[in-house]
Amino acid sequence: MRYLLSPKHFADEFKTGWTFSDKVDVFEARIQGWQLDVAWELAKRDLQRGQLAIIHLVFAYFEMIGKYIHGYLEDRSSQRYFKAGLQNVFPDIGDHELQFMKSVYWNLRCGLYHLGRPGANVILNDAALGALGYNEEHDMIMISPTKLLGDVQTNFNVYVKGLRDPTNRRLKANFEARFDHDNRLELSVDSGSAYR
Repeated sequence: MRYLLSPKHFADEFKTGWTFSDKVDVFEARIQGWQLDVAWELAKRDLQRGQLAIIHLVFAYFEMIGKYIHGYLEDRSSQRYFKAGLQNVFPDIGDHELQFMKSVYWNLRCGLYHLGRPGANVILNDAALGALGYNEEHDMIMISPTKLLGDVQTNFNVYVKGLRDPTNRRLKANFEARFDHDNRLELSVDSGSAYR
């Protein structure tokens, strides 16, 4: 039996080692194929219950991208890196909006991961003006799942393009460190040492 690393890649394809480009290709295929493409398919079907499934798929992105951008090599600090990822996708969210980010973290990230549903103060509505809205007075969050998916897709496309740009040394080093950590890999073939 062959082990899938992404919808397009099998583990036995990398027996002799990984290049940096291999890592980016596998990462891109994983996120695009197993998360974003599935979410887009649900959005096309326009199912009412599909909105919640889209949110499940999309909200896994924020913490992950926060850890990859910063090259974080531990398995903790979910709130910190969720917020970092959220601010990366939505740079207009400033550090001063702590209540908003805290509410999104607890009611969406934690609600989805630990309860299988968002908090009672979350409204899913594709007619919303933007991807995310917040009423601080009532601690209410409104989400347009399709707009949120579009914003995450754009962010992901920009991130992957940045990884393929040879001038983005820090972005590439942080990505490779996190990818290697997540996949239990050693130095890449590009670095002169094949994975064992």
